[in-house]
Amino acid sequence: MEGEQPAQKPSRHICLTNRNALGISDDPEFDMLSALADKDVLTLVRGLSREEARSPFPDGLFGLDGPRTNAAIRKMKGAGLISSRRDGADHVYFLNACRFRDLARFLEGLIKA
Repeated sequence: MEGEQPAQKPSRHICLTNRNALGISDDPEFDMLSALADKDVLTLVRGLSREEARSPFPDGLFGLDGPRTNAAIRKMKGAGLISSRRDGADHVYFLNACRFRDLARFLEGLIKA
């Protein structure tokens, strides 16, 4: 029909808005600490703590190239450290604050022990 806008094609990205239940393991602290042991993941965590990131990012993020960025995002996704929301054809990525609070509580519990 005349005057209708064609649907925007989603950009290529790692989709985190899938509403399936998170596959959180029986040892979530291990998952989070294992992911954070990766330098590229830590680079993304530092960058995302300052600003959100909008897909697509073919040139990478925060000094990482595209493939390293995508691999780090997948690790973060597996540990539940990153979230995203749709914004038109793009996704906006940000840290999952709840998971970092869980990790902080775990670490604080170790200090108090």
